[in-house]
Amino acid sequence: MTALPVPRSTLESLSTSRTNALAMYTAAYDCLSAAGQALGTARELITAAAPRTNRYNVHISDAKKHFLAGLELPDRDAFLNTARRIVDVDIWAHLVELTDLEQLMDKTAKDAFNRQLLTDPPEATEENIVATMTTLLMDADTIFKRGIATCFSALDRRFRSHDGWKIGSRVILDHAFNDIGSWNYYKNHRDTFFDIERTFFILDGKQPPPNYGGIVGAVEHARRGRFGPHQCTVESDYFTIRTFKNGNAHVWFKRDDLVAKANKLLAEYYGEVIPEEREPDPDTGFANQKTTPARYYGFYPTPDAAAQTAIERAHLYRLPEDRPLRVLEPSAGTGNLASRAAATGAIVDCVEIQPHLAADLLSSGRYRTVIGCDFLALQPPDPDNLYNRVIMNPPFDRERDIDHVLHALKFLNPDGLLIAIMSAGTEFRSTRKATAFRELMLRMKADFEDLPAGSFSTVGTNVNTILLKVWASGRPYHR
Repeated sequence: MTALPVPRSTLESLSTSRTNALAMYTAAYDCLSAAGQALGTARELITAAAPRTNRYNVHISDAKKHFLAGLELPDRDAFLNTARRIVDVDIWAHLVELTDLEQLMDKTAKDAFNRQLLTDPPEATEENIVATMTTLLMDADTIFKRGIATCFSALDRRFRSHDGWKIGSRVILDHAFNDIGSWNYYKNHRDTFFDIERTFFILDGKQPPPNYGGIVGAVEHARRGRFGPHQCTVESDYFTIRTFKNGNAHVWFKRDDLVAKANKLLAEYYGEVIPEEREPDPDTGFANQKTTPARYYGFYPTPDAAAQTAIERAHLYRLPEDRPLRVLEPSAGTGNLASRAAATGAIVDCVEIQPHLAADLLSSGRYRTVIGCDFLALQPPDPDNLYNRVIMNPPFDRERDIDHVLHALKFLNPDGLLIAIMSAGTEFRSTRKATAFRELMLRMKADFEDLPAGSFSTVGTNVNTILLKVWASGRPYHR
């Protein structure tokens, strides 16, 4: 059993106080309601006894109007729900201070927790508090790694792909401060500082300091009493931080050993972008096409949100009188993309290497054809049967996504559009293949779009992804 950071007796006391407070709010509403009814009765009695206004009582008309107006009470359920929200938010806020839960939460967890408190705070019962703390403690390792990945990828898009970019000696926090010299809360780099410092303390085997006692407190102390844009420099055992008049903050890392540990944890979190236990490939550019299937076929089904985004970018909707579009999903898997394309009225063909998945696609009856083979071994159709759209989520490992996209371009008609989910490393790797691919996409006026971080976490990988959008004709995507 994971030890909780607060005694059970304290949780029992908080839970009892919550129950009593809600009971008193209920009693208060009932008292207010009774008072309102009494005021109404009094108003009816005096109105019946003295119904007229004349020269002798006209001077108290306004006072009587307000005095006898009664109480305007909200709906009982609305009143008690507001009372519950106030009580629960206050208790959770107190627990954060009491237990220093922030030390267990990265920026992502804090933001999610704040959003929940703003919209629908969980009931601060003993059971819910224990469950929340236990979950945070059990997930501490993953949260810690995610915190590293999140805070660094927020600083520079290149950090979205660990295999394409690693933490070096310095990062830049843009617009950390606003025009009056205070923290820019739209960027919220204050929490980014917390996450970076927390990372380095833990990697160094030390307990992170309270928020007010760390590097954030030192930065705030150095800037205290000064209004408007200004510069300052702050030193700690781990960092040199210099803030500039433009609001940016530069952070230099002093401990190379801790930077190396952080990079190792980033690799574990991202899984080295779905590696295989093989020797590195020769860096031979486009000539280095993979001729063998990926390990486990690189199968990660497209999550619903990512699939919906890909379909929305594919321009599939047509007027009733227009001919249906012909759509291809290579490496169709469970058909999360193909099924959505078919739902728009498109004529959809699928290619899937795994026999059982191909059989499921075929039995669904949604698709014109299902071809069971390795897509890279499939020859493009004749020019009259090329596709209007190719929508795909290919295997990512060892740059196979590039191989699949290059092959898929051969299946597009001259005015066709390709939409592909790819590893974020495609934008940043310095290999000859990635470099040549980016140069080709630049010539074709392709558009890259970030998918949200963790888009594929629900299907077993934390690798960050992008959406490639490219017309075969080389016209800009948005035209």
